[in-house]
Order: sequence, then structure tokens, then C-alpha cells
Amino acid sequence: MRYERVSEVTVNGHTYECYDVRADDELVDEVARLVCELYVDPESLVSSLRAASADLDLVASEGELSTLVDEVASSVIPQMNMQAKTLHLQTPRNEVAEILAYDALRSLHRVIIPASRIREKEISGQPTRGIDIFALVMHPSVRAVISEVKASSDAASPPGVVGVGDDSMHAQTKKRLKDRKTLIAELNWAHKHTSSEMRIDVAKALILLSRAGAEPPVAAPVLVRPMERYRETDFGCFKESPEEYSPAQVRFLVLRIPGTLEDFADRVYARAREVA
Repeated sequence: MRYERVSEVTVNGHTYECYDVRADDELVDEVARLVCELYVDPESLVSSLRAASADLDLVASEGELSTLVDEVASSVIPQMNMQAKTLHLQTPRNEVAEILAYDALRSLHRVIIPASRIREKEISGQPTRGIDIFALVMHPSVRAVISEVKASSDAASPPGVVGVGDDSMHAQTKKRLKDRKTLIAELNWAHKHTSSEMRIDVAKALILLSRAGAEPPVAAPVLVRPMERYRETDFGCFKESPEEYSPAQVRFLVLRIPGTLEDFADRVYARAREVA
């Protein structure tokens, strides 16, 4: 298993879970493939390039196509600058947390994620816009899942990103939960960007969740922490005052990784270019 449970607590229907992430070479390869797929999707790109070269009456060798894919990957997949002073602000460092959350929510909470913000971002290497991860639960009833994702090496517990400031998990989650327009906009965005196989499910969700008496959403924040920094109090206000997010159910995930966030991101994003 990629995730090993450290703890799980349920209080009045709200759950607070912590998992260790196996950060060995195999995991780095798996996450790198996710990064590569979200930024480039080499298999699909090579297929399109082959078809395009045939339409152009060109004979493109496999070597030429491979070189072109490498160039695309080099152009769009951001890399860590480990010599920079602002390591905590770099895109790969923060984005890898979102990619881990993307995988963990699907694996551990069994949600459906219609589309990825990273795949659909406007400018490579820049922060994504909107809810970090918008997901759906389809059974036994249809529910929206709102997930704000943060990575923190802060020694404080809970770290500031959980409950301090306008950009915190707390502030952003409350903002998303109380705004019906945001829910409708997210469902429309998901419908626009999802695969053809998922589009009907998203349309069903749009109908059901826009009606009076719809099932309340799930607030599913994900916090990625270096193993040595984690404390049981990291859940902060989400565990102390879950009623603030009512009528949403809170399902808080903490993912612990060995070593530093920066080193893990550096390994993953460097490998992603190689995978391409």
C-alpha cells in the first residue's frame, strides 16, 4: 500500500485521519508519472504527433518524436531551484502536495475527480485557480467534495496554513462552502473539462446538487507534512470547531512524508521530465 494509516478519529460524524506516504523510489516514479500525465500525457501526445505527421506526408522517426516530447516536457514541467531562497514558494513544492492529495482522495476516500486543476491550468508553472480539488461522491447519494490542499513545514501545530489568514484552509473552505455560485461554477467547470466517460455523471451531479434539499457537501482538506513536523493537533479548528463548516461533513487527511517537502518535490519533478 502507498499509504499506511497512522491514526483515525471520528467525532460526531467528522473524521480526522493521518497516513504515512511511502516515499521510496517506486513512489517517486508513480507520482512523477502523475505529474507527467497532468502536464504532458506522453502517450496521447505521441499518438497525435504520429497522426499529424502522416497527414502532413512527413516521415517522423520514433527518435524525432521522442526528442520533441522531451522538449515539450522540458518546456512545461516546472523544476525546483534548490539554490533559491524562497523554496517554500516554488510551484513544484506546493504542487506535489496537490498531486499527492489528488491520488490519496481517490484511493482513500473513493471519490471521483472529474478534472485536474494542474492539467487544465492556464500557464505552466503558475498557481492553479479555484478550488484546489473538486470531487464528487456518487454513491449512496451524490455529494460535492471541496478540498483545500496545503503543504507545511511549520514547527507550529497546527501550522498557520490551517487556520490563519485569508488563504488558510479554514478561510477558503468556509468561503467555498457558503457560496452556491461557486458550487455551480465548479460543477460547470468539471463538466467542461472532464472526460467523455464522466460527463454524464457530472451532469447528474449538476442537476441533483442544484436542487433544494440536496445532500450537503464534504469538506475534505488535505495537509501534507514532513513526518517529523506532524503533531496530533495539526487538524486545528477543523477538529476543534467542525460546526463552523455545517452542514458539511469534515473529512480531514494529513499525509506525512519522510524528509523535506522540497527534496521530495525536487526528486519527483526531475523524474517527471525523465519519464516523459
